[in-house]
Amino acid sequence: MKTDLNIFLIFSSLTIFCIITISNIVNYSYAELFSTIINIGITSSLLGLCIINNFRVGIHGAHGTSWILFTLSISTWFVAERMWEMNMSTYADLFWFSGYVFYFIFGMMYLKPFVHQISKQTIIISSLVILPIFTAVFFTIEGQAINHSDMINAYYPLVDATMLIPSIIGLTLFFKGKVRFSWSLLFIGMIMFVIADYGFMYFDSIDEYHPGHIVDVPYIWAYVMFIGGVVSNLNLFKRRDKNKRFNDQNLMK
Repeated sequence: MKTDLNIFLIFSSLTIFCIITISNIVNYSYAELFSTIINIGITSSLLGLCIINNFRVGIHGAHGTSWILFTLSISTWFVAERMWEMNMSTYADLFWFSGYVFYFIFGMMYLKPFVHQISKQTIIISSLVILPIFTAVFFTIEGQAINHSDMINAYYPLVDATMLIPSIIGLTLFFKGKVRFSWSLLFIGMIMFVIADYGFMYFDSIDEYHPGHIVDVPYIWAYVMFIGGVVSNLNLFKRRDKNKRFNDQNLMK
């Protein structure tokens, strides 16, 4: 299953990169069209898989509740995407930032059963990792005439970076064999969001961004990684390792 998932992730990522890159070379209007079509297809698939995952996991206990929160975050981002396509950016921002709240709570609840295995050093290091992102955003906007739209754009990579804290903690547990492959994919997906949102902020600030821009590639990749994470989690309930605490569902309830 893991090998098949890796093939899917690599093939999907390369296909998206090729389509967006080539369409940008041919004509920006094609880039916008293909970017929108791919976005709708990817986000719709992700939302559908999240709902299936909720039925599989259930709604009981911290584990079930955490995945409901993840679905809520994906749902609000899905609505935000559609609002953005209809040029309703102000309302889209509200849904996007709401989704971050659900995602952060999801991360905290997901990690709750492992609280005694998370050291203070891990928390501190995870928090310090976001400092370079804050620094990069600061130096990008320093000295520029900042309007309301620019400030909102700058908030996105900063909020993305904050979301990395639970993701990095989860990744350390993954390498220790405590959590499954799904968490590493969620972490990679959030990194893609950081890259894409920072890129959008930069290119928009110099008036070079357009719908379907090449910087949209890592943005769409983020949703692909999330799909991989959900698919990997669905596989969790088919093959359990009793030696791993993560698979002891009684501890999650």
